[in-house]
Amino acid sequence: MSFKNTVYNLMKTWCDTLLETQLDMNNPLLDAALLCPACAVVHGRCADMVLPLVLLYSQTGENKYLTAAKRLVDWTERNTLAPNGAYRNDLANRWYGTNLFFNLSLGETLHRFGDVLDKDTFDKWDSIFRRGAESLIGWCEKVVPHINYNAGAAAMFAFAYKYTGEQKYLEQAQHQEEFCRAHFDNEGLFFGEGKPLDGTTAKGCHFVDMGYNLEESVPLLVLHALWLGDDEKIKYYTARTLDHLGFLLPDGAIDNSWGTRQNKWTYWGSRTSDGMHEGLIYIAKDNPVIAKAIKKNVELLADCTTDGRLYGGPMYRAAGEPACIHHAFDHAKSLAVLYLEMGDTLDSCDTVTLPREAEGVKAYQNGHLYTVTRGEFIATVNACDTHIYENSETGGGAISMLWSKQYGPIMAATPNKFVTTEPYNMQIQRNALDELCFTARVGDSDCDKTVLLTADGYSITAKSDVSGFEIKYAFKDDAVNITVLSNIDTEYILPIISKAGDSIESKADEVIFNNMLSVSFDGKCAIDPKGEKRHFHPVGGFQYKNLTFNLMANNPLSIKISIIK
Repeated sequence: MSFKNTVYNLMKTWCDTLLETQLDMNNPLLDAALLCPACAVVHGRCADMVLPLVLLYSQTGENKYLTAAKRLVDWTERNTLAPNGAYRNDLANRWYGTNLFFNLSLGETLHRFGDVLDKDTFDKWDSIFRRGAESLIGWCEKVVPHINYNAGAAAMFAFAYKYTGEQKYLEQAQHQEEFCRAHFDNEGLFFGEGKPLDGTTAKGCHFVDMGYNLEESVPLLVLHALWLGDDEKIKYYTARTLDHLGFLLPDGAIDNSWGTRQNKWTYWGSRTSDGMHEGLIYIAKDNPVIAKAIKKNVELLADCTTDGRLYGGPMYRAAGEPACIHHAFDHAKSLAVLYLEMGDTLDSCDTVTLPREAEGVKAYQNGHLYTVTRGEFIATVNACDTHIYENSETGGGAISMLWSKQYGPIMAATPNKFVTTEPYNMQIQRNALDELCFTARVGDSDCDKTVLLTADGYSITAKSDVSGFEIKYAFKDDAVNITVLSNIDTEYILPIISKAGDSIESKADEVIFNNMLSVSFDGKCAIDPKGEKRHFHPVGGFQYKNLTFNLMANNPLSIKISIIK
């Protein structure tokens, strides 16, 4: 089966399962909405899936898909339309910015499938699109949202110009793209996912979120360039895409273990963004590296899909946590465009090397963030001070991501405090009262913004004079050696990813996970939780075992992480 069929079947599976949640009720507030089984709420952006539904209607001829699309748009019109002509994000949320993304989905539906729509439906949806586009003129300047909305505006207005021919939309599109173009740092990363958008922290870091950048902002800027037919912009944003792929792991995951909006991280992306595929597929046709990135990410989405539901990470099901429908109805739109545009682009890219697979050490964020690839391991070391939500720090000089070719993710940092900034879009665990921190740390050092990093070849040292510790990470071809030194008696906590059902063998000086991963040490180690239970965190979507080591003042602790051959 070609990969194009794989994409189509995954999209169709999601949509078919989503339609099982569509309500049929004698109540205009609820009739036709999608009721999320995981969150027990109606997510207001469900009409974003109008494009994949109409695509399925065009492919199958089954009226149920077109009927469902019509009902979703009608429900949205009845219940989320505001006096300014835009849609609110949810029934209980007056945020209008996501109207940009709905308008893109509706506009592309009209552009691609206008000939399969009856005249009344086409005219109604055309009117909604035009009203929505008009309502968003000047919105970014008035509200000053996170910069992903400026990227969304650059794309939506470019499409509106292409669709309507109205000069005012071209002017808006150009203005938004110029604003975005000024927000790429020296390493090619897009910043502005924090306030002020162009601000720098005390350490000279920018507000960067890799989940939003790779799943939304950069692909949208690519779409802007394509819809305006601007070759210079296409070349520029292709280069920026490759810069960002330095944070795409070999299994297709987006390493957002350090981003400013990490609380919405899903390992494969971000909870409410659309996916990298719908923008990047256009430039993938001439770039096999980008093609492979898309393919690996789709494979990861498929791996995180069970019974037609896209889960927010690899271990939700193992933890007994349900799947929020928001993940699927957003990403179905992205897969629809991928299916329509991909041809055989993804069928011959498997032998290509992704940027993150290339061996070496690279510094980002003014030297406060490092990526490392050597032998068996890929790692990120994070000491950024870019936390935008109170008490949600993650960093402190920790390895925020450690990934192995054989084991997969070994360590994945989470916020010190899980902040549900979007309560109608973010899942709360059903099986725990709170979300613990799973960032490796000395005491509470993940909240220490004074930690400095230095690199010497494949060795990175994190040091804090305030907290009084030093951690040295030495990356070898077959092992990661961690040496921890503190000037006070404390503890070192090392959370290791471990899926329920996988074996754990504990020895006096070693813990072996799934007969594959060895964590050996020269001190005393306690394992939490005891027995077969695991901790779970919705950020990243992993289960963990905490290894806690006694750390005596001025007495170094040595830990070795390796794969058992």
